[in-house]
Amino acid sequence: MKDFPHHLQFRPVRRQLTTYRQIHNAISLVINIVIFGGAAVLTGYLSEPGWWQLLLYIPAAWILIHHVVKMFIIPRQVRIHGWAEQADDILIRSGAIFRKYQAVPYGRLQFVVVTQGPLQRKYDLADVSITTAGSKAEILGLPTIEATRLRDDLSARGYARLAGL
Repeated sequence: MKDFPHHLQFRPVRRQLTTYRQIHNAISLVINIVIFGGAAVLTGYLSEPGWWQLLLYIPAAWILIHHVVKMFIIPRQVRIHGWAEQADDILIRSGAIFRKYQAVPYGRLQFVVVTQGPLQRKYDLADVSITTAGSKAEILGLPTIEATRLRDDLSARGYARLAGL
């Protein structure tokens, strides 16, 4: 397999995306542990004691392990995530363990959407979602101003390429 070209300069996403994703991960961890751990405690309390009650804690333990591993992977994912605008397409790079490079031709763009949740607003982050006829690509953790500029620029480029068909 041919190596990915190294001459491309990918623009990085904001470092605040790490903080946002860590907070999101911690909230998800607490909610899941309360639900699954609480269900295990309640079931153990309402039933007769036995060795099988330890099996009730397996989902909570698995969720705990999953979220702890995510805490170490998230900073690396954020460092790798980026995009590069080219003459005919936009390249999006993501993935810490399983790398993914997506090339989205401007002429195939259908929708470009900017989304922002309440916690993202606190850190001035926005997500750009690019939809084509056969796929969807996302750039996560952009500054709000950059996300709106990218949305407008991609829409204009897509419309110009579409008009030429």
